[in-house]
Amino acid sequence: MSAAMLISRTGPRLGIKVLVVGALLVGNLGSVYAEATAPTLIGHYSNQVWTRDVDPHAISGYALDLYKQGDVVFGSIGVAVGSPEPVGAKLYDILYDEKSKTLSFKAKYSEGTQYGKDIPPEKREAKVILTFSGKLNSHGAQGEIVRQDGYPPFATIEKKRSLLRKQSSKYVPHDVERWNKRFVD
Repeated sequence: MSAAMLISRTGPRLGIKVLVVGALLVGNLGSVYAEATAPTLIGHYSNQVWTRDVDPHAISGYALDLYKQGDVVFGSIGVAVGSPEPVGAKLYDILYDEKSKTLSFKAKYSEGTQYGKDIPPEKREAKVILTFSGKLNSHGAQGEIVRQDGYPPFATIEKKRSLLRKQSSKYVPHDVERWNKRFVD
């Protein structure tokens, strides 16, 4: 039934009330839907050290990007591994508590090629599993970063406490699906 027919059958006051309530419901549902589908920025954090060359390179540190879309928290970490650009890795097993500001996640990345007599067939990709456990605060993301060999027996390479300072970047991706397509699992 059209709005004009509804107004003529029920009287102008009731018809207008129905239209207003309908508009409010559609407006509220529309904003709830938009909020649920649009990613929001949790934060950008970094402790990377860059060369001061004409063509700068990250020589150490990490750069963490965190976002939220609905109930899904997602992001990536850039790891300076000595190459011209940091290696990017998608975060997984993310646990983020907004109230207590606790954060933990894992990421897998490659540090290039490993060579050695015990490495079959003479070389292999240097896989690393990075684990972070800590808190977000007004200064940044502070916690323990553990780097482990990506092959059994998963020996610890390095364990240290780090502060990744909050950055001013406002970048937010369009959605989590597009974000995930940037990374190869």
